[in-house]
Amino acid sequence: MAKRTKRREGTVRRQGRRVMPALRRTAQRARAAADKVHLTVGEVIAAAFDTAGGELGEALNVMTSPQMTRALGRRIVVVG
Repeated sequence: MAKRTKRREGTVRRQGRRVMPALRRTAQRARAAADKVHLTVGEVIAAAFDTAGGELGEALNVMTSPQMTRALGRRIVVVG
């Protein structure tokens, strides 16, 4: 992917770079921050219930939201 540019002295190789997709980029940052704090799945579920006021449907919406995915660096899928 290296390209060449012209200068007076000759050609100079420069490195091309593709931008990482936004979700992977933010997940990478969040994962670096999450490595410092270890959370269990139970703690995430308990926090979602506290935020939702004890409502099951609201807790599911909180856990599967894009904001939670970005914050944890992982995608939560609830089956059942």
